[in-house]
Amino acid sequence: MIGIVGGTHLLENKIIEEVKEIELQTPFGTAELDLGVLNGLEVAIVQRHGRRKDKPPHRINHQANFYALKSLGVTKVIGMGSAGCLREEFEIPAIIVPHDYIDFFSGVTVFDNSLVYVTPGFDEELRKVLLSVAKRISKLPVIEKGVYFQTRGPRLETIAEIAMIKNFADCVGMTAGSEATVAKELGIRYAVICTMDNYAHGIRGAKVDYEEIVRKAKENAKNCVEIVKEAVKLLAKP
Repeated sequence: MIGIVGGTHLLENKIIEEVKEIELQTPFGTAELDLGVLNGLEVAIVQRHGRRKDKPPHRINHQANFYALKSLGVTKVIGMGSAGCLREEFEIPAIIVPHDYIDFFSGVTVFDNSLVYVTPGFDEELRKVLLSVAKRISKLPVIEKGVYFQTRGPRLETIAEIAMIKNFADCVGMTAGSEATVAKELGIRYAVICTMDNYAHGIRGAKVDYEEIVRKAKENAKNCVEIVKEAVKLLAKP
C-alpha cells in the first residue's frame, strides 16, 4: 500500500474513490486516515492539518500519522506541500523535488525514550519516480533538486530570517523535514514534491501575505496531485 501525506488542499482535490475514513490509536496518539482506491490501487491518505483543518504546523502529530501508516503496511510515502521560494533566479510557480533538508527546530522523533541514532534524508528512488513523472506531465517548470529548510511555524518568517536561510537552502516550509525524519526512523521510504507558490519574505522584495499564499497554493495543487497520481502507479509496481 502506498501512503500520501498532503496539506489543506488535499481534501479539495478528490484523489481516491471508495473512501473510508478511519481513526487509529497509536502509542503517540490518534491518527486520522482516509483509505481508498486510486487507479485500482489501495492507498492511505493523511491530511496533515486534519480533516477539519485545525492542526497548525507546530501541533501536527507526525509520529502518530506515520506509525499509523506503517501499521497498515505502508512502506512508501509521498509527501505533498507548498513552499516559499528562496531563490531570486527561480521563476515561480514551479515544482521542486528537494534532495535534502535542514530541520534544526522541530525536535520530532519516535525515540523519546531510547538512545537511537538515525541518519535522515529523502528516499532517492522515490525522488527519481516523482521527477520522471513531473518532467513528463507537469504544467509548471520542474526543479530537480534543492534543499528544503523547515521552520517551526505557524508564523511565517521575518525578512532577516529569510536573508539568513537563503544562504543554505532553496525553499522553505514547515513540515517536510519532520515527516522525512519520522519516516526514516520507522523504516518508511519518503520523498516530497512541493509547489513553490510565492517568494519568501524579502526575496525579490516580496511582502508575504498568508491569504495570497493560500490562493496561489490552491491553484497549483491540482498540478501536483496529477503528478502524484501517476507516481503512485509506478511505485506500486514490484
